Amino acid sequence: MSRNQQRLEEDKSTVLSKAPKATVETLKVDISDPKALKATLETLDGVENIECVLFNAARVEPSNLLEFPAEEIELDFKTTNIALYTVAQWVIPRLMKLAESSPEAKPSLLVTNSLLYVQPVPFVFSLTMVKAAQRALVQCLDMTYREQGVHVGLISVGGQVDPKNKVLNPSNIAEKSWDLYNQKRNEWTLEVELLGDQEKPIFK
Repeated sequence: MSRNQQRLEEDKSTVLSKAPKATVETLKVDISDPKALKATLETLDGVENIECVLFNAARVEPSNLLEFPAEEIELDFKTTNIALYTVAQWVIPRLMKLAESSPEAKPSLLVTNSLLYVQPVPFVFSLTMVKAAQRALVQCLDMTYREQGVHVGLISVGGQVDPKNKVLNPSNIAEKSWDLYNQKRNEWTLEVELLGDQEKPIFK
């Protein structure tokens, strides 16, 4: 899902170039619009055995304190938190059902986040606020649904992503995200932290 059709097509082509036998469906939607997001999710009601949802939505742009419009802060919360809550309302009952029917499945809702909750950045204070709130929501979901067979987790990226970065590069982040998803149920952790000055991620 994305609001950018061109990016959807590029991502689809990338996946198919690596996995030609895969089936890739794309859905254009502005997830900051709760009604539009809910309607789009309802088009997937017929899809059975959804095992993992990766939530990676956020607006990353400067927000100067006392100058950034309140309406823009609200938009950031809609994109990063209200949308995640809407997705969770839709998918967690399905993940719980899968957990009950298939002990070997890995029902997961994984969310990309950051370390802004402990390292606030005034230059992007709006992003800092919504990421801290998003983390709290994910923690609440984990505390509530882990015992019911759903792995709710965080992929916390501690810096700017760059293909030249030894740790914070797209390939490494994808690999560590897969490792978080692929954990055994009795070994689930809340998050993996990827830090720019460390070679190995921290699972906790």
